[in-house]
Amino acid sequence: MLKKLIIGLFTVLVLAGITFANVVPVNTSDIPNTTIGVYQADKNLVIYSKPDKKSEVILERPIDYSKLVGLKNDCMFAVLVPEKELGYLYVTDTSDDEEWVQVIYDKTKGLKGWVFKNDDFQFMPWVNFYNLYGRKYGLALLKPESPVITGIFSNPDDNAQVLGQLSRPKFIHLTSVEGVWMLVSVLDLMGNTTTGYIRWRDVEGNIFIFPCMK
Repeated sequence: MLKKLIIGLFTVLVLAGITFANVVPVNTSDIPNTTIGVYQADKNLVIYSKPDKKSEVILERPIDYSKLVGLKNDCMFAVLVPEKELGYLYVTDTSDDEEWVQVIYDKTKGLKGWVFKNDDFQFMPWVNFYNLYGRKYGLALLKPESPVITGIFSNPDDNAQVLGQLSRPKFIHLTSVEGVWMLVSVLDLMGNTTTGYIRWRDVEGNIFIFPCMK
């Protein structure tokens, strides 16, 4: 009887985990270092070969978020939170008139195309995205943890005083983004809080920290 209860509980937990799973980057390698932000997809996503509506349509995909609940992996979405109807694609470029953005529509193959912005707020540069979601939900370290971001500094400078280390933080609260630096308050497992600056991106464009999307 006890064995059946344990198996039943495990099944419920597994199913719950699948139901509420979101697509988010876990590893630094999940985010191409050429990205400049993210684009929130329309309910009917149309991707063109060039920033011109007369150019070839290379992908047209209706997006029904109710059918995407429980999706753990997807070759298109950078971030997917179907319960909130949030689906973001990586952005690598913008057109000269800033009405179009170039997105990665296949992360596995690195395929790119252009989408027309129906709303200026659909494109969120990384600074805006982090300030919105990082300040709201906190930040998580991507894997593998990089020595580039282990230090917590008194100022946004590699030569500044080291106030602490990012070692298995319990929670990282974001205050602001300043270039490749972030002002954060880090709560460690001992209950101590250290406030200072950390690097979130290196000079090659690699990203090591990401908002805790919920």
